[in-house]
Amino acid sequence: MSEWVDVLLRCAFWICFTTILYTYFFYPMLLTIIVFFFQKNRPENISESSPELQEDHLPTVTMVISAYNEEDILEDKIQNCQAIDYPTDKIKFLIGSDGSSDRTNDILKSITDERFQTIHSYERRGKVQMLNQLMGMVESQLVVFSDANTMYQTIAVKELVRKFDQENIGCVIGKLDLTVPQNDDQACQTEGLYWRYENKIKILESCLGIVPSINGGIFAIRTELFETLPAQSITEDQVLGMKIMTKGYRCVLAQKAQATENVSNFSGELKRRIRISAGNFQSLFLVPKILNPSSGPVSFAFISHKFLRWMVPFCMMVVLMSNLLLAGEIFYGSTLLLQGLFYGCGLISTALPKVTAGFKVLTIPKYFLAMNIAILIGFMRFISKRQQVTWNKAARL
Repeated sequence: MSEWVDVLLRCAFWICFTTILYTYFFYPMLLTIIVFFFQKNRPENISESSPELQEDHLPTVTMVISAYNEEDILEDKIQNCQAIDYPTDKIKFLIGSDGSSDRTNDILKSITDERFQTIHSYERRGKVQMLNQLMGMVESQLVVFSDANTMYQTIAVKELVRKFDQENIGCVIGKLDLTVPQNDDQACQTEGLYWRYENKIKILESCLGIVPSINGGIFAIRTELFETLPAQSITEDQVLGMKIMTKGYRCVLAQKAQATENVSNFSGELKRRIRISAGNFQSLFLVPKILNPSSGPVSFAFISHKFLRWMVPFCMMVVLMSNLLLAGEIFYGSTLLLQGLFYGCGLISTALPKVTAGFKVLTIPKYFLAMNIAILIGFMRFISKRQQVTWNKAARL
């Protein structure tokens, strides 16, 4: 091996390895240092940083929901909406059925609550088209976006609303908790763990007003900031949030605005992540300004938290390939062995889920590898334009 090839391999190994460490470990550590040493609005009091609003001063709100074949959960969602603690004369619910072929339309037509307004498309056009149509009917000051299978706590809408106390806050996301059935080997157990990790990062980012991503099941925006979404959008929530952020508005987290969803089984969660990954790459082309430092600190957060995460599977391949070629040295032989153990644990956990069910630590490499495989597949679907705007729901347990 020539000297320049050796240097190139070492550089590739360390650049890609450091990128992985940075986005998953060093970036959260950097946020922690910045918040605790330079920011008054710390995590322990951020949930109390916005004032309580008297009911007379609460803004008008519309919850918008695009539904497709939701007969199993829709009645529960309607009851969940009706239980929300918000003045009845200041909240409305818009639900659109996007070409549903089950009992969804019948359930919507049976609603008698005057706060609900429903529309029914007998042709399936996709969630984006339905949301654009629903948004044309909104007259309130704020819009809350929800999924049909996302169940809000009663105070969630009030907690979202109270965060709009400053004019430069354009988007507020809630805290989404994924519920995992106990002792169910088919549930994607690590998904809940991953979301808890993500929520902690978002809390730190929210202290700085630079949350770069959206929880599609629970977030709110100022109605005036909505722009008609491109019909080809795959992850419309992310695109909408990015558009608002690049206008100079801040996105923050309302910790007390909580909602829950059931976790998919492993294969269902993988399909969902493939679709999201394809949409993530697409969003860079729909809103490229998010990568420009002129967009402000949110650009730094987006690159560190999101963009580099999407680069991790490519970095993993470079790290493995360069490590194989450098394995003749003791150090690189050791790192190759560690990689082999990591990949091996992931493969064993995937091939023998029941046998390894008692060793929860094995689910971490399994989930990490599956998540990054989903990113790769999503990337291939994006560049080949094979990812459809319409979607098949992941089976929820």
